[in-house]
Amino acid sequence: MKKIVAGLLVSLAFAAGQPALAQSAAAPGAALSADQAAAVNELLEVMNYRAVMAASLQQMGYALPAMMRENVEQAIRHNPNLDEAGRKAALARMEQELPQMVAAMQQVVASPGLMDDIIAATTPIYTRYYTADEMRQIAAFYRTPVGKKTLQVMPQLMGEAMEMGQRVIAPHVQKIMQSMKK
Repeated sequence: MKKIVAGLLVSLAFAAGQPALAQSAAAPGAALSADQAAAVNELLEVMNYRAVMAASLQQMGYALPAMMRENVEQAIRHNPNLDEAGRKAALARMEQELPQMVAAMQQVVASPGLMDDIIAATTPIYTRYYTADEMRQIAAFYRTPVGKKTLQVMPQLMGEAMEMGQRVIAPHVQKIMQSMKK
């Protein structure tokens, strides 16, 4: 059960990430110039990145119990190594352990240093995909009314998109699991 949950937590971490956007503007591991650092800081500030990321994590926290329950239930129900009694026992164990697992994940999401760690890790990512000039152009967009609205609704969009992704992917995963049983 703990291996299943660990795998789900890793997949949730990847699901919360953003897709790659463009060709690299700076090589991975390259030192940041003062211009790049200033451009990233300007962009993150205009984006209100700390608050947006906190809201996104909060949305994920709301969706987390249902996502974890659904994924663990699917893994148990489609485990070819479990008979019906084993499935019932595993589901009962999941129901007993799930509140503690969710609480542990919510603690991680709410930890005080998490936002600082995320921001520190975000800076080099932006410089890999955008030049300093491109980041300034993006910051200028976010200062417009449409840019401000984009930032305002992004956490809800991301939360709904994650939930939708789970619903859309689940039937496909079930088909694969069933075909593997044969």
